[in-house]
Amino acid sequence: EPKKVEWFVEGILPKKFNSVMAGTTGSKKSLWAMQLGLSLANGEREFCGGKIDRQYKIMYVDTEAGNQEFQKRFKDIVRHMDWIGDDHFRAISRRGRTADIWEQAHNAISRFEPDLIIIDCLYNSTSLDDFSKSSAMSKVTNSLSDFKSKRGVDMLAVHHFTKGNHDTFTLDRISGASTLLNWVEYAMLMVMTNRDDINLWKVGKARGVPHNKNVYGLLWDDFWFIEYG
Repeated sequence: EPKKVEWFVEGILPKKFNSVMAGTTGSKKSLWAMQLGLSLANGEREFCGGKIDRQYKIMYVDTEAGNQEFQKRFKDIVRHMDWIGDDHFRAISRRGRTADIWEQAHNAISRFEPDLIIIDCLYNSTSLDDFSKSSAMSKVTNSLSDFKSKRGVDMLAVHHFTKGNHDTFTLDRISGASTLLNWVEYAMLMVMTNRDDINLWKVGKARGVPHNKNVYGLLWDDFWFIEYG
């Protein structure tokens, strides 16, 4: 009998899937991913309307914001919580795409043994210059798969949309060759709107997972996302 799907956040992030959160520049997808990770590490009861069943160990790999900005975001988010997650949250922060981060991440995981690793963002996690080449992209997807196959750690990668066509909200806008799109088993999509405090979110792909096709509004209120309907 197939095993029942389990969730980190019910209806939002399943376990045992190659997962991606992709979106437009400026859509606050990194802050969404960070709030999700901190909510799991703190054992919050819910995240953006989805239930959380327990406290999880989270490894966050920041390759975009840099250490100072990452710490600022951390403090801005956790002041909305009764924070007790120090033993369940670890972070690596490195700004700029100068080298692959995979070895660093594996070394950190071996000392921490997380349930979920969040890589933010995928574009800066590698020295690969052209995400449109399948042969090169396969090296990235193989590295991502190693976290689950060799370490037993689930993966959420934050990634960018391609430039242009900002009025579309589909899986096809995820930057990367077909190799990446075939690797992804569960994809969430996020875009900004004409209001700075409202974003749109939906599930764009779910391989073998029941999901609705609704588009949800997320209210951004002082470094905190709330499901808005």
